[in-house]
Amino acid sequence: MSERESRQAEIVHECDFDHPLEQVWKAVTTPALLARWIGLAPGGGDTARSEIDYRIVETQAHERVWFAWHDPATDQPQSTVLIELEPLAPDRTRLRLTHRPGVMHQRAANDSYHSTRALAA
Repeated sequence: MSERESRQAEIVHECDFDHPLEQVWKAVTTPALLARWIGLAPGGGDTARSEIDYRIVETQAHERVWFAWHDPATDQPQSTVLIELEPLAPDRTRLRLTHRPGVMHQRAANDSYHSTRALAA
C-alpha cells in the first residue's frame, strides 16, 4: 500500500473526556487499563477477539503513544495506531486516535523515546 493509499484509508476518531490529561495518559499506556478500555489485552489474551495483537512501540510522555497493531483475521499487514492527547482544561482531555492500515511506525533518530518500562516509573 502506498503512503497516499494509506492516508486515504486512515481512520481518525476524536473524543473529549471529563478527566485530566494524566488520568487519560495512564488509561492508554497501562496494559491492564487499556485492555479494559478497548476490550482486549496486548498480545492477545482471554478476550473474545484475542487474535488481535498490539503493543506499545513508542511514547512521548503525556502527548502521544504509538502502537503496532495486527489482526490476522484480515489480509492487512501490521498497522500503526497513534493516540494523541491534548489538555483542554484542568479536568478535560481530547483524545485523537489515528489508525493507519498497513503502515509500520518508524521512529526518527532524534525523536524523544520512552520505553514502556519508563511508563511504569
